[in-house]
Amino acid sequence: MDRNRLIAALALSLVILMSWPLIMRYLGPPPVEEPAQIPETSAQRAAEHPPQAPVPAAKKVEPLAPAAGQPKAQAQTTQAAPREITIKADYWRATLTNRGAVATSWILSKYKEDGVERAITGADGKELQLIPQPIPDGLGAPLSLRTPWSPDLAAQLNGVNFQVEDIGANENEITLGPDDQRVIKFIYISPTVVATKSFTFHGGGFVFDLTADVKSNGAEQPVEIVLGPRFGDQSDKQTGSYSTPPQVIAYTRDGQRQAILGARITPPFATVTSVDQASNQIELDKPLAGDVTQIKVTADKGATLLGYARVVNREANGQRLTLDQLPKGTSKGHGVAQGVDTLRNLYRWAGVTDHYFAMLAVPDQIIPEIALTNIQLKPEPDQPAVDYPSAAISVSSTSATHIFVGPKDRQLLTAVGRDLDANLGALIDYGLFSFAVKPLVPALAFALNGLARLFRNYGWAIVGVTVMINLVLSPLRFYSSKKMKKAAKHQPRMKELQERMKKLKENPKKHERELQELQQEQLALMKEANPLGGCAPMILQLPIFWAVYLYLGSSLDVRHAPWVLWIHDLSRSDPLKILPIVMCVTMIASTKLTPQPASADPSMKMQRIMMTWLMPIMLTWLFFFSAPSGLVLYWMVSNMVGVLIQLWINRKTADLTAQGAAAALGSGSNKGGPRAADPPPQKGPKDKNSKRRQGRRGGAEAEGF
Repeated sequence: MDRNRLIAALALSLVILMSWPLIMRYLGPPPVEEPAQIPETSAQRAAEHPPQAPVPAAKKVEPLAPAAGQPKAQAQTTQAAPREITIKADYWRATLTNRGAVATSWILSKYKEDGVERAITGADGKELQLIPQPIPDGLGAPLSLRTPWSPDLAAQLNGVNFQVEDIGANENEITLGPDDQRVIKFIYISPTVVATKSFTFHGGGFVFDLTADVKSNGAEQPVEIVLGPRFGDQSDKQTGSYSTPPQVIAYTRDGQRQAILGARITPPFATVTSVDQASNQIELDKPLAGDVTQIKVTADKGATLLGYARVVNREANGQRLTLDQLPKGTSKGHGVAQGVDTLRNLYRWAGVTDHYFAMLAVPDQIIPEIALTNIQLKPEPDQPAVDYPSAAISVSSTSATHIFVGPKDRQLLTAVGRDLDANLGALIDYGLFSFAVKPLVPALAFALNGLARLFRNYGWAIVGVTVMINLVLSPLRFYSSKKMKKAAKHQPRMKELQERMKKLKENPKKHERELQELQQEQLALMKEANPLGGCAPMILQLPIFWAVYLYLGSSLDVRHAPWVLWIHDLSRSDPLKILPIVMCVTMIASTKLTPQPASADPSMKMQRIMMTWLMPIMLTWLFFFSAPSGLVLYWMVSNMVGVLIQLWINRKTADLTAQGAAAALGSGSNKGGPRAADPPPQKGPKDKNSKRRQGRRGGAEAEGF
């Protein structure tokens, strides 16, 4: 082993260590920074003026005034009593209310994988609820309407009772069989507005169809349907690099995947330069766009929400704004953000998602733009604000919008995407190395699920697959170890050649022939024991590690899967931190057993200490203490099996180790004199050049990688 090899390995380890946060940010999105605590009235004010502008439940909705010259008796305003309809299917149970014709509850009970039905529960072990319960005041419910041309109309329609059609007056619970289909239609009529929503539910899957239209004075108007807010497992409070917070996701027709965290929706675009409390006016350093009707005021660079406000008037090219009211605490230096952001592209599908579940809209037509909103509310006065992101896309009354509500299971998404002619598999993010990782995931899933059925325990399945992976990769480990020991064996001679060449290069013309001979000998040694030959095979294992990391971190198979004793959920971190500690010990043992050169160089000793002790401890502390138990189990067992394989390899390559030690010892003991392998010097005039070359060869010491 040589110095270059050790330096390269250390550099590679440091690169991985330093770039890990960036890689983790890509593979598994980082946790959203929790906004600082805000006054309780800020949440109330957000509820009164959210970007979607729904009407609070207690507010009385008046019918819209008829157009000029139109008789008031043209149409009767819909008068309907409050009503809820529950739809039960094999895999889910949904509750719709006629107040706004929205969903108030969506519970998943199971899904099917490889022909086997698997039960699903929430993170707390209870029913898996995907909609906030109860829906906070001021938040629009999933499937509410958005009318960009008239926000007040959408607020009104989301707060009135629709008439329910196509079902009986007392039919408040509908059970669907696997092959059943049912249409539920909601309609609201006023003298000037007619709004209709139609739902078509299918009992055998996770997709339903939706159409909607709004007519004003007989003319059809553009309308959007809202997906979210904060859709996903409502009992999951886990945060960190190994969890995905609620976010908006979209997929373009060209195959680009876009994911936007709730905290990054509507970031501050301007700063308040002055405040007039008496007139509810603020001045900005940048103008507000003319189509923006609502803003939110933030502090601490957007981390603290102060409140939402409606823009009543704008002056000075949009830099002086008159608001309906000033959020409490608004002052100079605070940030101002739009209430709604817009993504513009040609999108094939879009939706909202968390770590394991998603609500996606796949219309028959291309989506030209997506409206993004994020409302921050405090669940309790003494708790930090929570993000409630949502997305709105345009819908039509003539072509259905297919909406998927279900788990982010690889096989399920592939099957549904095939039916809808959409690449829903892109919902799962395979990270930066997807080209190498994605092909490995099916084989890994097949092996893990097969062993899980055999052992009836997913933890032991991980152990079995880890052993198999290490056995398959053992030839690479053997080849790497052999190359490293050959490099150590030839390193004293390589060092000697380098020293001699360095001195000869002081007068290259005089020693041109001798330099060529030394270079040829050096190339021959490098060909026989290339230092990089020992490292390169180990790099081939990285795609396998990433595949295991992604699968164990996002697969529903691992979610809530127990192993032994205190490990009740392999998708969560070890509560007692026993697995990470044992894993750290096995990393240290594996490093110590790796072939290392004998050297008295103090810098080499320090490098060995860093690689053997410091690096495993740092990796464990920074990354594995909070990692899912399944991933830590894989890494720990991999280290254990690696130790056993390395012991066997060391035994098989003992002769190379002995030769390397002898070479290093011989080189070091002959420092300043002739090498043991050299013939004794001859006296006489002809011996001058040989003595000079012999002196140049002296002083070489064994070094390693």
